[in-house]
Amino acid sequence: MSLLAGILELDKQVFLSLNSFFPASSDTFWLAITKTITWLPLYVVVLARLIKTAPNHSTWLFRIALTIVGVLLWDQGAGFFKEWMARPRPCREEIEGMRVLVHCSPYGFFSAHAANAFGLAFLMRKWLKPSWFPILLVVALLQTFSRIHLGVHYPLDLVFGGLWGILISTILVRIDHNFS
Repeated sequence: MSLLAGILELDKQVFLSLNSFFPASSDTFWLAITKTITWLPLYVVVLARLIKTAPNHSTWLFRIALTIVGVLLWDQGAGFFKEWMARPRPCREEIEGMRVLVHCSPYGFFSAHAANAFGLAFLMRKWLKPSWFPILLVVALLQTFSRIHLGVHYPLDLVFGGLWGILISTILVRIDHNFS
């Protein structure tokens, strides 16, 4: 067995353990957690805080523009890698004992949910008060785990999605720093 095959097998085993970690009675909770609309009030508050804490009009406009660019890069980057890597989602494979709760598109490497959630958390970490970061980090962790519970991502899909989000956020923060 090659190293890559061993890693993928371990990823599958961890997925199976986590996919059935919470009982079926929690399915509604995880379905709500994964929806962007659930978090819309939080994102509106974050946006309001971003505007309120910016030193001037041009700063908050620039940061909102950078956030929009971030969302596009996190989301479209995930889409590019999904097609390029073509790793099937767990829900596309016949894995005994797996639960699938949502529609399943073909490829899952890497997770746009994880990229967006961690990207936003790490981007706002630099622009909002430090007390916001733990809140956004918990949201990112919940959204990310929900993808395993729903049966649509392996753990490595989520790890690499989170890393992509953090990488893009780091670049955007540097752009903002150079602008300021």
